[in-house]
Amino acid sequence: MTAEDAAASGEGPTPLVMRGISKSFGGVVALRDADFVLRRGEIHGLVGENGAGKSTLMKIIAGLHAQYQGGMMIDGREVHFRSAREALAAGIGMVHQELSVVPDLTVAENVYLGKQPTRAGMVDWRSMFAGARAHLASLGIDVDPRARMGSLAIGLQQLIELARVLFSGARIIILDEPTSALSPPEVHRLFEVLRAVRASGRSIIFISHFLDDVLAIADTVTIFRNGRRIVTEDAAKIDKGWVIERMIGSGHEDLEESYTGAIALDSKPGAPVILAVRGLCAGRAFADISLDVRAGEVLGVYGFMGCGQIELARALFGKLKSTAGTLTSDGKVLRLRNTADARRAGVAFVPESRRSMLFYQEPVYKNMSISVLGRIARLWLKPATERDIARRHVEALSIRPPTVEALLQSLSGGNQQKVALAKWLTWPPRMLVLSEPTRGMDVSAKEDVVKIVRGLRDRGLGIVVMSTEPETVLSLADRIVVMKKGRIVREFAGETVSKDRLLEAA
Repeated sequence: MTAEDAAASGEGPTPLVMRGISKSFGGVVALRDADFVLRRGEIHGLVGENGAGKSTLMKIIAGLHAQYQGGMMIDGREVHFRSAREALAAGIGMVHQELSVVPDLTVAENVYLGKQPTRAGMVDWRSMFAGARAHLASLGIDVDPRARMGSLAIGLQQLIELARVLFSGARIIILDEPTSALSPPEVHRLFEVLRAVRASGRSIIFISHFLDDVLAIADTVTIFRNGRRIVTEDAAKIDKGWVIERMIGSGHEDLEESYTGAIALDSKPGAPVILAVRGLCAGRAFADISLDVRAGEVLGVYGFMGCGQIELARALFGKLKSTAGTLTSDGKVLRLRNTADARRAGVAFVPESRRSMLFYQEPVYKNMSISVLGRIARLWLKPATERDIARRHVEALSIRPPTVEALLQSLSGGNQQKVALAKWLTWPPRMLVLSEPTRGMDVSAKEDVVKIVRGLRDRGLGIVVMSTEPETVLSLADRIVVMKKGRIVREFAGETVSKDRLLEAA
């Protein structure tokens, strides 16, 4: 199916048609003569490697990038948005991967954000709560509009942010990695809402690296590569292998195995124990966690969102205080009162949220060198040394664009995640804790991370990978423990394990 074929289908003006879109950043081409067409009442999956141009194209539609070449039509009318406000006024809404909800406000206040009903100059709370309840109910979302947003599960927050975008009047909704932080039941619930939105005649662009999710929900799939649209096809006519081949080509068989087959775990029971965890507890977050982190081995910790693995990762880095249990290294009990104690013990941590550890207004090289400034710049900064360190990691991790001077905010989400990883690679620790290390990354970018992590493992580091993505755990781990409701319920070691077995255990 060509873009022209897509435009010709349906009734009335096509909601979105983009022709010959080109965009560069500092001389680096992000989009090159790209086309994209969205039909009415369609869920359109958009996939491609990090740096393929997906995010740039969506930001043009959403009015976040005003400077570009080419043409865009909304409902048959030529447009060129100069701001996100203009795009919103034209019926464009975007739900970003990093949710923009306000956790301290109520559900109703988040739905009505910036549009609260008033009476006599005061907020009409009764009208707002009633309106929010009715709007959410129309989407099949059953939640108390008076509840604090921060008290809700991530999946429910995602649905409420989608409801807010729809409440704003959006007819074209862009979803960026909407399932990356959701458990399978939450994904199912989201898909039910999306199908209801599609049935109302509105159109959805679904951007994701979770190819199973794309093929399960999308009517049409478009693949981008190197800033161009490669192909558009009906989702019912294709499978994951077809998509992967056109996204990345051949030569990635090892990583593809974790998507489709079973993996033989190569645990190392005789390797030295770097960290012994015994009976660790932290309130309601997790209880009675006992595990060993061994030198030269990757320990995978898998479970659905909310199982306690994120809190466990923070406890291993001194960000969350345990209430019981012990951490022992080299025969000595560790008392991790804070992250400084953890770093002195040789522990490094890459959290699941990039925003908590990166500086978006600063260039790539400053984000990478921050962890070693004390070693290379005791009296004054040495930008040349910082840049040299960063260049090695930009090349090793295939960060795009391949320049250390680029502002972090100009990079795609996957490339930002690579920078987050590189920040600690400038200072190799004894033990590395990675929470959702490949979230938001495409197949090829994940392969880069796999190679880096395996390289660190082969140098003797003990590595703990916490993830809700079974593919990530299977592609990285030598040994796997499964968490459920704050406890370890299963361990896989020295055997063959598949995605289905992990899901069953969780």
